[in-house]
Amino acid sequence: MANVLRIKRRTSGAVGAPTSLENAELAFNEVDDILYYGEGTAGAGGTGTALAIAGPGAFTTLTSNQTISGNKTFTGTLSVQAPSDNGHATTKLYVDNAVANVATSFTAAGDSGTVTISSGTDTLTIAGGTGLTSIAAATDTVTINLDNTAVTAASYGAAGSVATFTVDAQGRLTAAANSAISITASQISDRSTNLVTGLTGTANEITVSNSGVGAVTLSLPANVTISNNLTVTGDLTVQGNTTTLNTATLVVEDKNVVLANVASPDDTTADGAGLTILGASNKTWNWVDATDSWTSSEHINLASEKVFKINGTTVLSGTNLDNVTVDGGTF
Repeated sequence: MANVLRIKRRTSGAVGAPTSLENAELAFNEVDDILYYGEGTAGAGGTGTALAIAGPGAFTTLTSNQTISGNKTFTGTLSVQAPSDNGHATTKLYVDNAVANVATSFTAAGDSGTVTISSGTDTLTIAGGTGLTSIAAATDTVTINLDNTAVTAASYGAAGSVATFTVDAQGRLTAAANSAISITASQISDRSTNLVTGLTGTANEITVSNSGVGAVTLSLPANVTISNNLTVTGDLTVQGNTTTLNTATLVVEDKNVVLANVASPDDTTADGAGLTILGASNKTWNWVDATDSWTSSEHINLASEKVFKINGTTVLSGTNLDNVTVDGGTF
């Protein structure tokens, strides 16, 4: 007949390890289905330890339902059957609760107006407005660009010109150009004070006037008086009707004085040309075309020892009348 080995056991009462278990002694608690092993020499109540070494109460089972408390850490790969209910997987329950709180639509607002976007159905479009262009090129990125206008990139305005611009309602430059500075004198107020400050003319000598923006004109007056000497190194042309010389002595370097200088001279244009000396009556020495002769209005008095010649021959002196032919005779 076979021998039957039995170990300590508890069939009812408290769960957990026995209070007394000797070294290498086994005990099974049927209340929580755990097998204990005694380690040490003084039993579970002493320095020894009752170790749970087997039983569904100490280890997980392969098939039956079992509640496991406390945190568990798995270092390998854990394969779990796909959950079909919230109670099958804590992760699924957490995710389901989180997703349930996520809105399925949202509202986008602009400077004016709003629009509702449904998740997974609608597309939010960021469109460029006036002067703007939007480009969705990179992942999760929409770039807003400022459109070019018709204005050429350059520097405008200079010392002699002013920059002109055209601005649209959005404040953009739609046209740009250079315009030459041209301001009439009537557009400047108080220009005589601002532009001619410190410059004054002299009566009958020099005139100062403002002839435009930033310009001062120096000119001769209609009647000019020169208080000191005037030296003309070039030609002097006088185009008036009368030339008056108020001098005590007139010195002319030229050997010949030309009178009646016209474009087409003849005896008619020379008629009356000569000299006139003012006195009680005018004293004249003129060319007379009618007589084809020089004509003097006064006596001619030769100095002593001077003679009167015709064709190089003396015909009259202070003492003689020579070679004079009267009625065909000479005496």
